[in-house]
Amino acid sequence: MESQKLLERFFAGEISEKEIEILKSWLEKDPENRHIFDRENELWQETALYTRLESYKTDSAWSSISEKIGAGGNNKKEIAIQSILRHRILLAAASVALLLALGSFSLWIGSRISFKHSAALPVTIMTNDGNKAHILLADSTEVFLNSDSKLEYNGNYGIKDRVVRLSGEAFFDVSSDPGKTFQVQTDQMNITAKGTKFNVLSYDNEDRIETTLEEGEVQISIKGMDAINIKPGQQVVFFAKTREVVVRNVATDTYTSWKENKLRFNDTPFEEVMRNLSRRYNVNIEIADKELLSLRYTATFIDESIDDVMKMLKAVSPITYKIFNRTSVSDKNYLNPKIIINSRRQSVKTNNPKLI
Repeated sequence: MESQKLLERFFAGEISEKEIEILKSWLEKDPENRHIFDRENELWQETALYTRLESYKTDSAWSSISEKIGAGGNNKKEIAIQSILRHRILLAAASVALLLALGSFSLWIGSRISFKHSAALPVTIMTNDGNKAHILLADSTEVFLNSDSKLEYNGNYGIKDRVVRLSGEAFFDVSSDPGKTFQVQTDQMNITAKGTKFNVLSYDNEDRIETTLEEGEVQISIKGMDAINIKPGQQVVFFAKTREVVVRNVATDTYTSWKENKLRFNDTPFEEVMRNLSRRYNVNIEIADKELLSLRYTATFIDESIDDVMKMLKAVSPITYKIFNRTSVSDKNYLNPKIIINSRRQSVKTNNPKLI
């Protein structure tokens, strides 16, 4: 049975992008197919809990989790998938009953991801620095969640409405539903779409919120301003401090390639480049010489290590750096590496170093 093979490949983390599209179509074709998926999902996770997870922790022992969920209690359940065997894709174990009740399922990518749920609270999916998540919602909408990000949605998602709340960065491939628009809420910008593909950046430590449209059409709402409609290839940037709004034409892959583990910069300010590297490689970066903030970079990084990236940046610009692998003083546990960047004490004349 072709559908059975697709399910097995999905749960094993071996499914291709093309096969995901086939699986989504199969799920939407017949409600019974969804029931088949749910049954397979439960069987897989019962097995995966013991054979694929190297470590996990909850607020109570596994033996009592299903009992508490079944009783409908209000105790918060938290699963932190800390280490995934060979970094393969894995559905969040110990959350089967919750996911089935919510009518959604999630596909995880990365090694440190948290899933939180309470009977009275929305679903919360979080990623740490250096990790990403790939989420498939109940309506077949795909969400790629970047590192150090949080996505929230209500337990009745897809029934009454399709609203998610984002802090961080995510790419949305929205499934079309003429009766229910899809909405992404951030602190100061709301994005409304029907069936489309777009990227939203809204980190607390960034000076702006960006929405970049790849396909379809979206409407941007900012409090106190008229709604903005953009077309594919356009981006809306809202600068929170000045409340300035910029609509511009962009090469969308510069802003969406992170989901393919690529970093693309196009005349990007030095400080922004460093923030992206910090999130991608889970390192702390300190810029010791503020004169370097005038630098801008055009570059593409794919599989390079952080050490390789820093060597490339040093080769084309007047910087020097040191990487420190640190342990804490008290317990000798490893902390995130730290990179201190300084100037080579020469005039910063090359404004836009390029690495192709």
